[in-house]
Amino acid sequence: MLLIETEIRESEIHGIGLFCVEPVAKGTKVWEFHPLFDQTLQEPELGSLPPPMHSFLRKYAYRSVETGALIVNLDLSRHMNHSDVPNLVSDAESNYYAACDLAPGTELTCDYRAFSAEGCSDFLSAVLD
Repeated sequence: MLLIETEIRESEIHGIGLFCVEPVAKGTKVWEFHPLFDQTLQEPELGSLPPPMHSFLRKYAYRSVETGALIVNLDLSRHMNHSDVPNLVSDAESNYYAACDLAPGTELTCDYRAFSAEGCSDFLSAVLD
């Protein structure tokens, strides 16, 4: 769940991205897992979903490195793009913090490898097809 004001806009990295609306100081907690906004999905039920939901999950769901569970974020955090040098970093509890001072309008990035065990499309094809 995002803890700062954000918006989505066109990204120079990929498609659309997530941008901070206000200045964010280095060390500010930006995101934390919250079960109301970060849903853990039950895989046996996914095959019965209609094709448009399969497309949505292929794009936005991920398998947690920590738990192996399939998770989809319901807030705008699902639009955050990957960077090998992200401006958000995580701690041992998977909370995300600003790695540096961020000016308003900065695209927020994270390293997908820190939380996603396999990426999206590869493992979801086996679950959804």
